[in-house]
Amino acid sequence: MYLFEQPLYQPDKTLIVCVDIQERLMKVIAESQRVIDNGNKILQAAKILSIPLFVSEQYTKGLGKTILENYTDFPCFEKLTFSVFCNEDMVSFISKSSFKTIVFFGIESHVCIFQSLKHARLLHLETVVIADACSSRNLSNHHLAIENAAREGVSVISTESFLFGSLQSCKDEHFKAISNLVK
Repeated sequence: MYLFEQPLYQPDKTLIVCVDIQERLMKVIAESQRVIDNGNKILQAAKILSIPLFVSEQYTKGLGKTILENYTDFPCFEKLTFSVFCNEDMVSFISKSSFKTIVFFGIESHVCIFQSLKHARLLHLETVVIADACSSRNLSNHHLAIENAAREGVSVISTESFLFGSLQSCKDEHFKAISNLVK
């Protein structure tokens, strides 16, 4: 018997939120390729592990659609608000989920991500941000937002920490598929 028999991020108790990784916005985001690459890994892992995920898109008429691969495999909601918690459709989706942990990634770190993280913490949710799958137009804004989130009790992790934290061990049936995402 092990002291901990479940992964840190259990698929049936975790909700992932992909925030605003859209075509016109990504053209001005610092280190955008890092965000896209890690975002694609997270979406693939969510599919492999059956972790619930939804995609938010900020004002698609002006900013275009999400540019991640296979994002249409997940529910997608348009918003005009910054926080996902200020959008009725997203709040409805969130409230129907039975998660204990909510995990965010996307852009911009200091606006939509930070406001969503802040609202999640105000709701006393276990809140995680995947920092290397986030960015802003200005890296200083990104770093300040991540530092402030950590000070407010948000767990700040990397994409690989999330991927392997979603498994119990290397004997997990999905280990090989997840390992292949980081190679």
